[in-house]
Amino acid sequence: MKITKIIFLLLFIIFLTGCNSIKQVTSDNVSGISEKQASLNKELSSKDNNISQNIQVIKEKIPSYKLTQKEIEFLDILKIDKYASLCSSQDNYLTIKKMPASVEKSELLKELFYDYTTNLSNSCIDQDGFKRVLKKTKYKKSNQSYAMYNATIDKEKLLKEYSSNNTSIESILAKYTPKHPEFFRLVKKLDIKKLSKNEYHKLRLNIERLKLLKYSGKDDFIQLNVPSHNFAFYEDGKKTKSFGTIVGEKETQTPILTSDLSYFIINPTWNIPDSIAKKSIIPKALKDKNYLKKKNIVIRKKSYKLDAPKVRFKDVNWKKYQKKHVKYIPYKFIQLPSKTNGMGRVKFMFPNKHAVYMHDTIGTWRFKSNKEKIRFISHGCIRLEHPLSLMKHLTTNYTPKSYSSVRKTFDQNRMSTISLSKKVPVHITYQTAYINSKGKLGFNKDVYGYDKIQKLNFVPYDNAVTLAQFQKEESTKSF
Repeated sequence: MKITKIIFLLLFIIFLTGCNSIKQVTSDNVSGISEKQASLNKELSSKDNNISQNIQVIKEKIPSYKLTQKEIEFLDILKIDKYASLCSSQDNYLTIKKMPASVEKSELLKELFYDYTTNLSNSCIDQDGFKRVLKKTKYKKSNQSYAMYNATIDKEKLLKEYSSNNTSIESILAKYTPKHPEFFRLVKKLDIKKLSKNEYHKLRLNIERLKLLKYSGKDDFIQLNVPSHNFAFYEDGKKTKSFGTIVGEKETQTPILTSDLSYFIINPTWNIPDSIAKKSIIPKALKDKNYLKKKNIVIRKKSYKLDAPKVRFKDVNWKKYQKKHVKYIPYKFIQLPSKTNGMGRVKFMFPNKHAVYMHDTIGTWRFKSNKEKIRFISHGCIRLEHPLSLMKHLTTNYTPKSYSSVRKTFDQNRMSTISLSKKVPVHITYQTAYINSKGKLGFNKDVYGYDKIQKLNFVPYDNAVTLAQFQKEESTKSF
C-alpha cells in the first residue's frame, strides 16, 4: 500500500514537471513568431512608404489639368451673364462651374459656348409657341404680324474659332451681339433689387426682342417704335433725329419688320387700298356726288396706274362691293397730288409684303397728344411729325442731289421719285421698355398685347435670383 502511494506520487511529480516544460516551449515559439511578424510588418511598411513617395514624385512630375485662357474668359462672362444669354442653359452652367478643371469640363464649356452664342443671336423667346398663337383667328383679324430674324450659325466654324488662339471670346461674340445702342444699356438695368418680378420679366423680354432685329452691320438705321409712337434716326451709333409718329390702330396694326428705305416720293399719289375704299370712300361718294372731285380722287380699272382705263363713279353698281364677303374690288381709287392728299406731300418707301410706308399727314394736330385713341389710328402705315426735315436730311446725306433742286420740285407740286444712293435699314419695333434722357428705366403700354402672348423659354427673375445666390456662395468660399 505504501509502495503504491509512493509510485503514484512520483508519477504526479513527473506530470507536473512535463506541463511546465511544454508551457515554456510554447511561449518561446510564440515569442519567435511575434518577432518575425513585427519584422515583416516593418519591412512592408517601409515598402509602402517607398511606393507612396514614388507616387507623389510621379504626381509632381505630371502637370495638373488647367483651363485655357479662353475658357477662363468665357467663365468670367458667364459669371455675370454679360450678354444676357444664359437663359435656359443656366443650370448647365452652374453644374459645369462646380466641376474641377478637366477634359470633360472643357468639352462641356465648348458646347455651352455654342448654346450661349445661339441665344445671343436668335434670342430666348419661344418663337414656335409665339407663331402658333398668331395663327389664331383672334390675331389674324387684327393683321398682327411680327417678323423674327434668326441667324444661321455654323457650329463647326464657330467652335473652331472658339478653339483658336487668334481671337478672344469677346471678339467672337461681337459678331452675334445686337447692334442697337440700347442693348447693353437695357442689360445693365437688370437688377432684382430694384425691379419687381413683372418689371424684370418685361425688361428681359424687350432685351430679347432687340436680338431678333435684322442687323446689316451698318451703324445707320431708322427705328419706328410702335408702343412709343416714335421715330428715331441713328447714325454712327448715335441718335441724330427723333420725333413723333402715328401708327396702326388695334384692328389694323402696324407690322413689326425690318426693311431698307430705298426712295421717297415728292407730291405722291395715294393708291387707296380696297379696304379703305370699301369702308370709307365708296359710302361717302354715294352720299355726296361731288365728294371724289373735292378730294381730287380718280378711278382706274384694275390698276393704280394713271394711264389705265378711266372709270366714272356713276357707271358702277357699288352696292355689291360693300358686302362683307367681298374683299377684292376691280376698280382702283387714286388720290392725285395735292395739299389735301391723305399721304401729305411726301412718302418714304421701304419694300415689304404689307405695303406699309412712312408718310406726311394733313392731321398734324394729332402730334400734340399722346393719347392712344389719337396716336393709334392709322391703317398700318406710319405718319410722320416732321417729314420735310427727314426729306432734307436724306437728300443731303443719302442722295447725290442738292436739297435746293428737290425743294423746287416739291414747291411746284410736281411728283418725283428720289432714289437713295445709300439705303437705310428701317426697323419697325415693339419695345415696351426704354431708358429716358435722364438714364432712368421706363415702360410703355402694351397696346397690341405682345407682352402677354410672347413667352420666354426660361423664368428671368428666378434665374437671376439663383445666379445671385450662387455668386454669393462662391464669394463666401473664396474667403
